[in-house]
Amino acid sequence: MPHRLLFLVTLALAGCASATDAYTDGMDYEVAGDYVSAADAYITALERDPTIRNVPGRLRVAGREAIRLELSSVSPSDVPGTAEAYLRADALVQRAGAVGVALDRPAAFETDRDAALAAAVDHYLESARAQQEAGLYETALTDVAEARRFRPSAARLARLNALTADVYGQWAEEDFAAGRYHAALGRVDAALATPGAQPDALADLRAQILDAGLVVAAVLPAEGDDEVADAFLRDLTDVLVEDHLEAPGPFVLLVDPADVRRWDRRQRRRRSGPALTDSPRRIAEAADDLGADYGVALLVRAIDEEERVGEAEPVRARLRQGGGAASYSRRDVDLTLSTSADVVIVDARTGRTVCDETVRQRAEGRYRRATTEGDWRDLDLSRAERALFSEDPGAATAAETSALLRDRLAGALAEPIAACLDRQVE
Repeated sequence: MPHRLLFLVTLALAGCASATDAYTDGMDYEVAGDYVSAADAYITALERDPTIRNVPGRLRVAGREAIRLELSSVSPSDVPGTAEAYLRADALVQRAGAVGVALDRPAAFETDRDAALAAAVDHYLESARAQQEAGLYETALTDVAEARRFRPSAARLARLNALTADVYGQWAEEDFAAGRYHAALGRVDAALATPGAQPDALADLRAQILDAGLVVAAVLPAEGDDEVADAFLRDLTDVLVEDHLEAPGPFVLLVDPADVRRWDRRQRRRRSGPALTDSPRRIAEAADDLGADYGVALLVRAIDEEERVGEAEPVRARLRQGGGAASYSRRDVDLTLSTSADVVIVDARTGRTVCDETVRQRAEGRYRRATTEGDWRDLDLSRAERALFSEDPGAATAAETSALLRDRLAGALAEPIAACLDRQVE
């Protein structure tokens, strides 16, 4: 017998065995009076082998009894329990139908099922309204979530959505009044995201929350150790503010960078003077001059440079005059730039430092340089090869790596700045 056919036969026999096992389990459950488990096992058997004999008949018997037991197991006064029983019974009917067996059920099963489900939705709607009136918003939303499980009609679903938006809106107003602006914003956004919500009033409430919780921050020009170039500091500040802090958080507004630059020019600060990060009072005064609630000062430490030179690679060449054979050596150089920066954020009203953190970053680049025992100008080389002998073959790589370090440092600084400012809002 071909291997593939043998494999398929083996799979078929395994499927029959597992179907037979499920059938046997079903009969054991049925004898024990556990008709729900018996029906489940019979369905599993038919899912594994639709041709297995006797199982459809046993499923009809066990399924009929399982439905009867489900519907008789709860008190009519237990509205949610009755609806749950109908959901379980209906799920069994659907599963049996999927394997080709129509289960016997009461003549009014579908009508009674729909009525029970509607009653459960109404029960939880009424409970949710009562919880809302009591200020128990979380419990009210839990009741709404329960109601959604019972297949609400379009009309009832609309009422559930309206109640959900109303609960979130009322909860947001309560948080807003208590000064819990973050919580209030989350609630009003949840209300706005609810289908059928009334956006106008909620949008107005949202605007009020954002306005009340707003904090204004001024990111002051970055300072650095003496070895750090002014261009690096200037570009770092621009990249930080314009690329990484363009959206620092819903409650945070940054002073226009142009206004900060104009303020900086007016101050005529000298780089030899004390760093802002050394004086919270000066940071607070700077923020106050700019009309900000918080001042953000940065101090970049000296940039460390490390080069690792690789093994020499001999390269054959020819002389420009006479065309004789020559050679030179070429090496890869790995360049690493690393630095750290201090972030100090000060409350302009109190002069208190609210955040003081240090971030570290590094960037890597690679370039090639070449050497020869004679005069490299005597070698017949391409333009690219001649550049390897220049006085500073790594200049372009150093500039690119410095820019990469700047961008990475700006991104690393943005996270603690945004997080700290956001924490100043309750």
